[in-house]
Amino acid sequence: MARVGDILTPAAIEAINRPTAEAICLPNAAYTSPEFLEAERTALFRERWTFAALGAQIPDPGDALPVTVSGLPILVLRDQKGGIRAFHNVCRHRGTQLVTEPQKRRPKLVCRYHSWTYELDGRLALTPCFNGPEDHSSPSIDRSRMGIEPVRAETWNDLVFVNISGNAPPLVEHMKPLTKRWAKYDLAQLRHGYSCEFDLAANWKLAVENFLESYHLPFAHPTLNTTSRMEAHLSVVEDLFLGQASTNYVPGTAGHSDLPRFPGLSEAEQRVADYPTVLPNLMFGLHPDYLFLFSVEPVAPERTKETFHFYFVGQRALSSEFAPARGKVVELWTKTNLEDIGVVQGMQVGRRSPGYHDAHFSPYHETTTHEFQRRVANALANRA
Repeated sequence: MARVGDILTPAAIEAINRPTAEAICLPNAAYTSPEFLEAERTALFRERWTFAALGAQIPDPGDALPVTVSGLPILVLRDQKGGIRAFHNVCRHRGTQLVTEPQKRRPKLVCRYHSWTYELDGRLALTPCFNGPEDHSSPSIDRSRMGIEPVRAETWNDLVFVNISGNAPPLVEHMKPLTKRWAKYDLAQLRHGYSCEFDLAANWKLAVENFLESYHLPFAHPTLNTTSRMEAHLSVVEDLFLGQASTNYVPGTAGHSDLPRFPGLSEAEQRVADYPTVLPNLMFGLHPDYLFLFSVEPVAPERTKETFHFYFVGQRALSSEFAPARGKVVELWTKTNLEDIGVVQGMQVGRRSPGYHDAHFSPYHETTTHEFQRRVANALANRA
């Protein structure tokens, strides 16, 4: 087993912190080591705000959604007052996973093992037969201390984030740079239209790194490159987010030019597409006529769950009139991601080879990839 300190040696930390043209990529073991992944879960996924779910996935009181965040079972639900809460998804009696499938409009949460029952605010409500076949009392325990454990949860637009450590600043402050960047877009008009999942046989960082650069577009994505050419992309590096911005996105070429668009955008702004990544696990694609979210959940060092969510502008955009155009959007990004999966899984295979080492970044195309790796390495090194 490779310890994190054996992977992120002082020499490796020095090399990743050089200017982009001189920096050396993270060592192979950073993409294959279980110990390295667990350190990432602690330093990145549990300390920071991490995307967990959509409000649209739990629209009604009593709706509950089991998710996995940083390898932990988490439950996101909407309480009786319409508020969104999150809990560790385990019964306090014997530790059974409390909710295993999405639930709709449940008045309470009932464990399938011994039917311990919880209110939607997490309080322990009932302990059936705990003190005997007909005795539901529990004099030996303090019920006020045996509710399911809460997890800090806050929302930004329709996006639900959790902070497992509880140490992060308020989410509204955390997301303020992106709120400011997108001030001209009325995000309140967005309506959830479609979601899908992919299984990736590769480390989560490779999925993010692939999203961060446009260098590969003409070689891996000839279709996408016709609607958003590599030459039209700019790299963006900010404290909150990293990514790409396209200054000449062409909805007509992509086949969905008739979709409703955000109001108030200039002609030039209607050609802009923005692709920021907010660490640790959320990537955005904001276009004049839709938004997609691309999230990753590390399942194992060499396996990642990918989820896409698509939003469209206004309720009318979800009507049957625009079904073909919405389908074109989903088709484009499904095809693009399947193309990405092939090359990203190929990179994972390469991380097992001694023939891959001392790799360099393109100083023109890969400043974002370098900065991502640098932030991951430094976050782990600072906790070592």
